[in-house]
Amino acid sequence: MDQVPKPQKEDATIIGHWDNFQQYWLENTKTKIHRVETDDKHRHLSLDINESSNDKEIIIEIREGRNGKSLVEKMTIRKEDLTEFVLDHNADTLFISGMKHFKNSQPYKFIRTRKFSGWLEYPMQQFKDSVYRKSNLEIHDQGGMAEINIDGVHYTAELTQLLFGHKLPIMKLAIYNMPMDSVQINSRSISYTWLNPDAKRTGINLRKIITGWTFIEPGYINSDNTKFSKKEDD
Repeated sequence: MDQVPKPQKEDATIIGHWDNFQQYWLENTKTKIHRVETDDKHRHLSLDINESSNDKEIIIEIREGRNGKSLVEKMTIRKEDLTEFVLDHNADTLFISGMKHFKNSQPYKFIRTRKFSGWLEYPMQQFKDSVYRKSNLEIHDQGGMAEINIDGVHYTAELTQLLFGHKLPIMKLAIYNMPMDSVQINSRSISYTWLNPDAKRTGINLRKIITGWTFIEPGYINSDNTKFSKKEDD
């Protein structure tokens, strides 16, 4: 299991969206080369952490499952109490233990999500040169998903940060020929591609389904957003 770094002072990096998909996947994947053996499996949780109107408190929204579908609890915590259960955090990783929903023997390891904007495109073979396109979608790279559902055709795109063989960090873009709600940890994708975890653009063209995703940052450009910033226009 992950070793927890030495505690450090609380700072603003705790604000944001976090997900423990990678930890959950490692404990539940059927592929032995990747799996972490444990009898104390963590729940799949995500956190939305925001400042409250009171400078002395933060608001933590805890959700469970893929795409944070189920709300677990919305909590208001005094900043001075964070050190009791936030063991460590930095810009990318957050370790929580001991509090109500985080009582495993090993801490919950949350990774800050990176948001991507993108699209899914389905060539409609029954109509010549006709394409169904679903645009301006948004997912994150910690197990985020988006789907096309048209005329009995189901495709789901999934973006995930994984550890291949416990050592090699990758970002994977996978395509499933099933509805989004049917995709589980051990569902088999029809195809996937992988790249560096800090990559800002990815896509895959399987002819029968095409998808592309771009990291959302100031001035980001993809086929749904072709406006350049003023600095780039100059």
